[in-house]
Amino acid sequence: MLSCFRKFALSCPRTALSRFYSVILDPNYRRKWALEGLPRPRSLLDDGDGPVDLSEDEDAVNGVRPDTPPLHMRKPPRKATPQEFKNHREAIKKNFPAGWAPPRKLSREAMEGVRQMHRLDPEKFNTPFLAEKFKVSPEAVRRILKSKWEPPREKRLKLAERERAARMEHFSLKKVRERIEARAVRESVNVGTPRDRLEFE
Repeated sequence: MLSCFRKFALSCPRTALSRFYSVILDPNYRRKWALEGLPRPRSLLDDGDGPVDLSEDEDAVNGVRPDTPPLHMRKPPRKATPQEFKNHREAIKKNFPAGWAPPRKLSREAMEGVRQMHRLDPEKFNTPFLAEKFKVSPEAVRRILKSKWEPPREKRLKLAERERAARMEHFSLKKVRERIEARAVRESVNVGTPRDRLEFE
């Protein structure tokens, strides 16, 4: 009877699985999860002798304070604006009295490239470096990095199509201009020389 029970126990899948997943309570296995070379953080219970309040502050967790007014009802701060910001604002007003209108504008793809390069390595691709490489003012780069606005997909496609058409028109005008200049150069060269009779028209 006992041997029959053993055969049944060995053939039962639950016991077979428990043999594969046995638990080893060795202290070395627990040490595996420790970070080598770093001190162990202090426990909350080791903080002091007083009682420990482990309840959460719901307002702090949710970011809500009872005395904080909503965004649309907040007043500007009473502290004075730092002098650097004042100087910057005055310089912008002086250089652009009608508002921000940079002489050179970047395409959407170039703006996205500026953002990606700055995101990749902010120390290497800082504002002066990007302004020099893209040949725009540092203020333009600062505004590009600060802005998060993205056009909707349909508008993005329209803008890309418009930019492509403008590029093609620019290249076609450039080719026409080069042909006119080449013809003018040829005619100026041929003015003083007698034409050969064997030359075909």
